Amino acid sequence: MQALLFAAIALVSCAASTPKDQAVEEVQPSASSYEFGELHIWPTVDTTDAFNTEAIACLRRFCTKKVHPEETNDYWYTPDLERFGGIQAELLYAEFDSLGDPRYPPTLMSIRETGVPDQRLLTVRWAKMDSSGVAERVRYVFDFLARGTAEGVRLGSPLDHTTQQWERKRFGTVEYIISPQHAFSEQQARQQLADIDRLSRFFELPTFPIHFYSCTDPTELFRMHGYQQHPLMHVFPTGGRAEGTDIVYSGNNKDVYTHEVVHLFSSRKFGERPWVLDEGMATLLAGSNEYDFTWHRANLKRYLEEEPDVDLVAICATYDPTYINEHTNVAYAIGGVLCELMLRRKGKEGLFKALAAGADLWPALEPYDVARRTLRSELIKELALEPLVIP
Repeated sequence: MQALLFAAIALVSCAASTPKDQAVEEVQPSASSYEFGELHIWPTVDTTDAFNTEAIACLRRFCTKKVHPEETNDYWYTPDLERFGGIQAELLYAEFDSLGDPRYPPTLMSIRETGVPDQRLLTVRWAKMDSSGVAERVRYVFDFLARGTAEGVRLGSPLDHTTQQWERKRFGTVEYIISPQHAFSEQQARQQLADIDRLSRFFELPTFPIHFYSCTDPTELFRMHGYQQHPLMHVFPTGGRAEGTDIVYSGNNKDVYTHEVVHLFSSRKFGERPWVLDEGMATLLAGSNEYDFTWHRANLKRYLEEEPDVDLVAICATYDPTYINEHTNVAYAIGGVLCELMLRRKGKEGLFKALAAGADLWPALEPYDVARRTLRSELIKELALEPLVIP
């Protein structure tokens, strides 16, 4: 599963209040009247409770400001931003369809107690509506954790709430947070530590503490994050993601997920980097979808031979994945071969320089004579060689 990139937002907080122009109202969503930033309230939500009223006002601010990082943050719990590396992209753009139009208006469905004073769960649904306001297609359902702070009620991740009964186990530099449905494997944990040492040498960085959430599958991973519904939660049998600089979420029922650990090292080493090369490097060093790089490399070689007209540049320009045999993400494989090409031609120093060049892929590839028009031919050249052995 693609490791998602998270948008940075302003960290400045100011006092929360309920503005007069954001008075709580109970309405049914209407597709014809929806404007971006609107929030609809399900009629059964208690809007007379003081905490609920302030939480709803905070949720309205989130809906209005979330796609404007220059706006002051008076809606999100700041420590969660620091821990998790930003708000998940799915929540930032949940309203928008593939064309960028706001077609999925949010509705606050319920506010529930958590058993902790000044903390409640706000369940929000994003759905496309028909002309009468009935949901035709539900896209996301997410539980925000609203908590009281010195600045007022703020929204945040429910992760600590959803995993409060999970076992914690420290193994070397890794703290495992283990699903009750998962059987912890010390053998896999030892393998993960060995891989971390190998990556430390490769990236020339010291090891660092890692928080590793062990889930049984992507469905449990998404539920742990707070999603009751997500378009991808029942699609992939395995998968994972990395967040911030020290968190790995494993949805493959294992206690080793080196592909995602690579992203933690690259985040610390390079900061912003081309996502195709970042995913490619993770695939080169640690494989993807339970298969090693040489397997994906062979798939890509065959794919280029069988699909001479496929637009590789377009594949590298979108996060929407194109797959070979349901297992090889073409963009990941392309990125892996490009990283291999750079290592072969200019060594690790050249690869690191490209990864540190910023988010744009093509300037990073210029020193290697790889451009949009030469991408296919350069990939074919590299694929004709024997796979590079990386210690």
